[in-house]
Amino acid sequence: MFDDYDDFKPQINVDSPFSSDTKLSQLQNRIPDDTLSITQRRLSLSQQSRFISYCDERLMDIQRKFVQSRGLNPQNGYSGLAPLLQDLKALVDFIWYSIDGRPNTEYLLTEDPSDVSRDQYTGCKSTYFGQSAYLIKIADDLLDYTEKFELKSVDSEQQSVALSKLFKLLFILDTIFSRLIDGTIPGKAKMSGTDSVRLTGIAERTRTRLPWYFEQQDIHGYHYEVSRIYEKALERCGN
Repeated sequence: MFDDYDDFKPQINVDSPFSSDTKLSQLQNRIPDDTLSITQRRLSLSQQSRFISYCDERLMDIQRKFVQSRGLNPQNGYSGLAPLLQDLKALVDFIWYSIDGRPNTEYLLTEDPSDVSRDQYTGCKSTYFGQSAYLIKIADDLLDYTEKFELKSVDSEQQSVALSKLFKLLFILDTIFSRLIDGTIPGKAKMSGTDSVRLTGIAERTRTRLPWYFEQQDIHGYHYEVSRIYEKALERCGN
């Protein structure tokens, strides 16, 4: 039963950047606790309205570009899975910035949400106004988009890049959802029970369907990464 033991070793280096211009050493420095109340502020109602409009517009743009890549207008669509993941990651960055105040989510790749204390946000005004709804939609769309791309037909380097971005985005979302469930964000607000139920369904569906997709694409050796998909969030949703 251990013949394929190597398949259960990590294949993705989470310390490598999502994009080439990322400097992970800068992202790993957390904002000092005494600056949290200054750097993170709740958006005003007009800003929230613009935030919602922007997120809706970006999701529509991504969907439109994805549809074009399916054969309607390939030259204006996505050339592969990796560019689509880059656009989704940019939107996740934007949404998390409205909550946590840092513009790049890659620092979350090596963060254990259990190590983040709610106490550090004592006295901070809430920055949360339901942004989890967009993050849940992205998590849902992510699986649907991924399954439509043929990875077995691309060269090994392109496939490796796409898979690296895919798992990193899933791990980032897992940490974000975990912190929203724990309430370790400014104002200590928590994701609603309804959102937790929706997330549970999406997470379980992703954990089930992604291995099947890999099998169809002749992709092997990512058992460790698959086992970690939404692992932290599901543990919290079950409690």
